[in-house]
Amino acid sequence: MLSNIRRLVCLFLFASLACGPAARSQQGGSTRGSVYAESCLAPSEFQQGEIALHADDGALGHLGKWLHVTTDSGEDDGGRYERKVYFYRDLEIEVVRGLVTRAATHSPRTSTPSGLRPGLSRETVRNLLLNKGVTFKQAGDTLVIVPCSPEDLQLDDVLEVAFDRSGRVRAVWMYANRP
Repeated sequence: MLSNIRRLVCLFLFASLACGPAARSQQGGSTRGSVYAESCLAPSEFQQGEIALHADDGALGHLGKWLHVTTDSGEDDGGRYERKVYFYRDLEIEVVRGLVTRAATHSPRTSTPSGLRPGLSRETVRNLLLNKGVTFKQAGDTLVIVPCSPEDLQLDDVLEVAFDRSGRVRAVWMYANRP
């Protein structure tokens, strides 16, 4: 069942890439909206400040004391859960059920292992990703990248790079699309 879901998600992603050029030509070349990378990124790239997506919340220990933390709760098919968001100087980390489900930064001092970080130009991002085998042709305000290798694929993992109006990275975040 899970492999069928993975196939369906991959098919959807490839179909959205194939429809991209037609949609772009109807938009008059606008750079607004999300653009999907034409290839994927190694799962090892889904980390910031040495904090990996899906890491145990014990991994936050080396970051030191947070500036503040917010807490809320909810309920889903897995029952009741608590969500904590830890705010550090350069990083925001969300933890649900003891696992990191989101990491985000607006700071040029925090990057992914390949060097994606706020402040970079679109061309520098293109070159960094090209070195990792990831390409994108369109120029949206958000670049969406999914992880590679079906055996490691988490269907809901995403790494996003948000660009400002001048074409510089304003934020990098990754998340597991869960509560």
